[in-house]
Amino acid sequence: MSLKLVYFAIPARAESIRLCLTLGGVEFEDKRLQMDEWAKLKQEVEPKQLPLLYIGDNRVVGQAVALTKYAAKISKFEGKPLYPEDPLLALEVDEFADYVAEIFTAIGATFKMEDEAERQACRLKLVSPGGDIHKWLSYIDNLLGKSKSGFAVGDHLTLADVMTFCQIQPMRSGFLDGVPVTCLDEFKNIQAHKEMMAAIPIIKAYYAVPKMPVYNVFQ
Repeated sequence: MSLKLVYFAIPARAESIRLCLTLGGVEFEDKRLQMDEWAKLKQEVEPKQLPLLYIGDNRVVGQAVALTKYAAKISKFEGKPLYPEDPLLALEVDEFADYVAEIFTAIGATFKMEDEAERQACRLKLVSPGGDIHKWLSYIDNLLGKSKSGFAVGDHLTLADVMTFCQIQPMRSGFLDGVPVTCLDEFKNIQAHKEMMAAIPIIKAYYAVPKMPVYNVFQ
């Protein structure tokens, strides 16, 4: 069964999907669109939003969260599924992943702000002490600090680790105006987790292939 993932040439809502499939050795076409290509495709598909996953010859599925979980469920790393089969472990993975998603949701809301100065000020407030994103980063950093294995949940790599890596690290890329590239410096456990993830051979090889500068945060 063929898979084709369609998104823009940035991490954002598709990177966790890409990395889950890559870790699992699942073959897929990674279609990265330019804006003019999306404008054309948008007239032809439902739902009219990205990412989209083409499954086989005639099925198209949307919604990033659903696609990320699907990618994790069909992917195994070192013989263990990225999305646990045990319901309780799966619940813990979902819980951790949802904490990470709170950050993504908060920063995503700022894209709706038309005034550039207002948008940048809002982002800076979010990542500064007392801001919502800073609070979530602190909470996640504390959870990682309690881990005896270094992994977000349990003793092996799961979707929770992939999302932590893929959705938090781009915040320090400089891609988001108003968010300082030093925004993660104080979160030592998050950064230690990043170093652990980046050292995994499959991940290291994946990000060694030249991409946009925003991807440098994964190396």
